Order: sequence, then structure tokens, then C-alpha cells
Amino acid sequence: MNMMSVPPRASSKVRRKSFFNRVFSTIESRLWLFRVSWTKTIYFNLRSMPLRTAVKLPVYIHTHTEFSSLSGSVEIRGPVRRGMVRIGKRVDRGQGVTIIRNLGLLILHDGVTVMQGCDFYIGPEGVLDIGARARIRENVLICASTLVRIGELTGIAYQTTIADNDFHYVLDTETGAAGNCKAAIIIGARNWIGSRTVIKKGTVTPDDLIVASSYSVLGKDYTQSVPPFSVLGGIPARLLKTGARRVFNVESETELHRHYMHGGPRFMLDKASRDVDTFCIAPTPTKGTVA
Repeated sequence: MNMMSVPPRASSKVRRKSFFNRVFSTIESRLWLFRVSWTKTIYFNLRSMPLRTAVKLPVYIHTHTEFSSLSGSVEIRGPVRRGMVRIGKRVDRGQGVTIIRNLGLLILHDGVTVMQGCDFYIGPEGVLDIGARARIRENVLICASTLVRIGELTGIAYQTTIADNDFHYVLDTETGAAGNCKAAIIIGARNWIGSRTVIKKGTVTPDDLIVASSYSVLGKDYTQSVPPFSVLGGIPARLLKTGARRVFNVESETELHRHYMHGGPRFMLDKASRDVDTFCIAPTPTKGTVA
């Protein structure tokens, strides 16, 4: 008997449990809306945006979020609608307090989600630009003294650090040269940045990149040496693999979970009948959906 297989009776129980889980999960997801802090939401929107935008409450602020400073501004890109951006959202392993210190410009596109425990600093001359449907996971630290741009549908995993500033200068004692301690960071579209990655000043990544190894360190322009659909990892990060693509489509992820639930064989996508782009990337949500 295959050790990974599930007996028919147990399989039936799993299906029944799955049904009730789906029912209660639906109820919980509806109740989850009440974890939004309406006081902080109203304050954040009115404090940071023009009135005609702020009254639509495009940004929901969840509990356990604090504002160190909101003297900068927030710009919404795309059709403005209620709750199109979430900040401080708790999902599974959120911990700590989300801290926003915005002295510059924060640009938010439709569908951005920032999880609980993140710490954002945007300097007086800084810009933090987060692309459409990008997801910043728990306890991510971002420092934008000049420019940090995160591409659309990019995921930044748990406890990653992104800083475009070294906060100190280094002098070359032979030449007398001292380089700039600040340089913009550009993270491409549909990147997946693995947990506890460190992204230093001057980093530029191509689209469709995976940083797979925890504690990887990125610190240069990779667009000329690393093709799309590649995997980076290590200290410093190096090319590990090509031809790999992160599956962002939730329906495809569900299909894969079900395939492997009972120890199925290695999944093979029938590329003759199914499109790789559609399998990996979910279609853009309609305007009426909530981010």
C-alpha cells in the first residue's frame, strides 16, 4: 500500500471536513473585515491624500498599525475605490506592530497588501512605489531614502530587508574617493523574494525572478546578466537556475494542492492545451472586487 495514500473512509472524512472548513472559512473571511481600524483608516486617508480621493477610503488600515509620521503624501494609481489597498493585514503568522513613517511620497497601486509587522521609512526626498497586486509579507523592513520601486504582482516574503541607503560613507584610502551611500532599488514585476533576503542599494532585478534562498544578499543590477524566469540565491546572490516561474494564480495553486493532497505523481502541465501565462498569473480582478 502506498504510504502516502489515504484510505477511502479517511478520504471521505477529509472531504466532509473540507466542506465545513470552507463554510467556516467563508464566515471568518467576512468577519475579518472588522479587524480594520476605522479610526486609523479615516485618519490615514484624510491626512495623506487630497479630499476627493480620501473620502473614498481607498486604503484600509488594520489594527496593530502605528503612524510614526504622515507628513509626506500618498498617491493612488489606478481607479480609486474603497479598500483597494490593505496595510497591516494579519493572515497567518503576523506579529508585532506595523509602523509607517512617511516623510516623502508613498505610491500605491490597486490591490497592494501589506501584512502585519512591516516597518516602512520613506525619507523627505524618498519615494516608495508599490505596484499593482504586490504583496508585502509579515515583518518586512523597507527604507526608501531615494527610490524603492516594487513591480506589479511581486511578492516580498517574511522578514526581508530592502534599503536603498547604507547610512554611512566609505573612503578609499588609496584614491581618496567616497561613493554615494544611496542608490535606487528597482524590483521587477512578478518577482518572488524569499524570506529574510537582504536587498541593498543599487539593486535592479529583471521581471519574473525568484530569489529562493533565505538570507540571500542582492546588491547590483542583475538585468544584464540574469534572464527572466531565473532563480537567484546565496551571499552574494548568484544564478542558480533558469526556466523557473512562480505560480501566482490562486486557482492554479489550489489545483496543485489538490493534486498532491493524496500523494499524486509529479504534476505536469499540458502545455499543448493550457497556457503557461494563464496558469501562473491570475487575471486582473474586476473593479468591483475588494483587494
